[in-house]
Amino acid sequence: MRSILGVLVSALLVVGCAGSTPSAAPAASVPAASASGAGAFGGAVQFKYDGQPSTTTVDAVADGTSLSGTAVTQIGKGHHTVQLGCAAQSGDMWAVAGKTEKSDVEGGRAGDWSAVIVKTGSPAKIGIWVSDPPSTASDCSAWLKGIDFGTLDDGLFDAVESGALTAPAGLVP
Repeated sequence: MRSILGVLVSALLVVGCAGSTPSAAPAASVPAASASGAGAFGGAVQFKYDGQPSTTTVDAVADGTSLSGTAVTQIGKGHHTVQLGCAAQSGDMWAVAGKTEKSDVEGGRAGDWSAVIVKTGSPAKIGIWVSDPPSTASDCSAWLKGIDFGTLDDGLFDAVESGALTAPAGLVP
């Protein structure tokens, strides 16, 4: 099964070797300094990643001036924990992102940028952008704006089998 996790890690290695960065796509964003709306958001979803039962749990808050919290993805016995700091929406996709706090999943490295990307629909789909070096952007919002959501192939996402994730206020596609 193709998944955004493995494909994006590979794509990032190719992009890094080529010396270029992903092109920016029009996206509504909620940087840490200007989150619109207030309140807790997130939830938990279960999906299969390469046939392995996996779960992503987002526990975060956007209070009108900041966005913070965590996104923890469990794949098999591995865990990938991200300290969230920004969010963006483009078309039928929205994402929360930040710096990886710790990771023991393939390709994950503490200190790198990481994102949970949700594709709305029936069923909803999820993709985990595991790792992008911190040198690719000066801050979370700049990094997330650099992802061209329009080029992310639907086949890179895994169907959500159960649960739900809610977007921060102001980002509902």
